[in-house]
Amino acid sequence: MRVEGGADATADALLKELRALLRSGLPVRPELCGLTLLGLRGVKARALRPGDPESRARALDGLLREQLDRFENAELAPAARLLFGAETTTSGATLMTRREAAAQVCGYEKHHFRKRIEPKVLDLVAWQLRRDSEEFTTRHATAPELHAASGPLVLPADVFAWEAAEHQHAMAALWGAVYLLRAELLTVARLISMEASESEVDQAAMVALWRHALVLEAAARYRAAYGAALLHAAADLGPQEIATYAGWTPPLTPIQELLLAELADPAEGLADFSARLGAAADGAELAGAWRRALSSRPPKQQGGPEKEGDMP
Repeated sequence: MRVEGGADATADALLKELRALLRSGLPVRPELCGLTLLGLRGVKARALRPGDPESRARALDGLLREQLDRFENAELAPAARLLFGAETTTSGATLMTRREAAAQVCGYEKHHFRKRIEPKVLDLVAWQLRRDSEEFTTRHATAPELHAASGPLVLPADVFAWEAAEHQHAMAALWGAVYLLRAELLTVARLISMEASESEVDQAAMVALWRHALVLEAAARYRAAYGAALLHAAADLGPQEIATYAGWTPPLTPIQELLLAELADPAEGLADFSARLGAAADGAELAGAWRRALSSRPPKQQGGPEKEGDMP
C-alpha cells in the first residue's frame, strides 16, 4: 500500500501528468504541462527563464526528447519515440495514430500494446525523468556565462587577474570546441534525416571527427594546466566529462583519444588534420570506423507479427 505524500506521491503525480501529456504528444504545449513535470529539477535547470512556465515547457520538451533518445529498453525505444511523437512520422498526430504506429513497429497488436506495453513505456519515461533530476546537480556543468559588454575588456596589472584570465581562456576554449562539435553532430544527424548521399554524410562525419579531436586537445590542455577537475565548478567534473556534452560520439579507446588529441592543432584546419591522421599508424582505420559508426542510417522500421503474449 502506498503512503500518500513523499516520494510515492510525487511519482504517482508525475506518471499521471505524463499520461495527460501523452494525449497531445510532442511538441509539448505549456497549457498541458502539470506542475510536477514543470517542477522537475532537470527541467528548471535547463530552462532559460526558470520562472516562466513557457520556458520550462520548452525545456521539458527538450528533456523528453533526450530521454526518449536514451530510452533504457532497446526493444521498445522506437515505439516510445513514435508513441510520444518524437519522430517526424508521428509528430503532431493523434494519440490513436501514434499508438498504432508504436504497436506496429514493435510487433504488438494495438489493443495489447495500449493495455500492457504503453504503461511500461510511461513507467520507464517517468523513472528516467526522476533519475535525471536526482543526478542533474552532480553531473551538470554550465558553460561560462556571457554578458553584453559596453566597452573593451581591461585587466589590472595584477598577477592574480592574469591567472584568472588564463583560466577563463582555457574554459572558453574547451566549451567553444564542445559547441563546435555539437554543431557538426547536428549536421550529420540532419543529413541522415534528409537522406543525403553517402559521400555527404561521410564528409560531415569526418568534420565531426576533426572537431572531436579538437575537443580532446582542449581537454588535455586544461588537464595539463589545472589538473583533472574543473576549478570553481559546483560539481566534481573533469574536462574530459565536459567533452561529452556535445552529444553522442562513437566510442574510442584511450589510445585512440590520445592519438586524436596529439594530431589536433587549433591553428590548422581539417585538411591538415586529415592528412596527419591518414599518415598515423591505424589512423585510416580509426577514421573509417568513426565514419561508419556515426553516419550509419537506422534501419527502416517495419511491423512484425502480432504478439499475443507479454513482452519477454
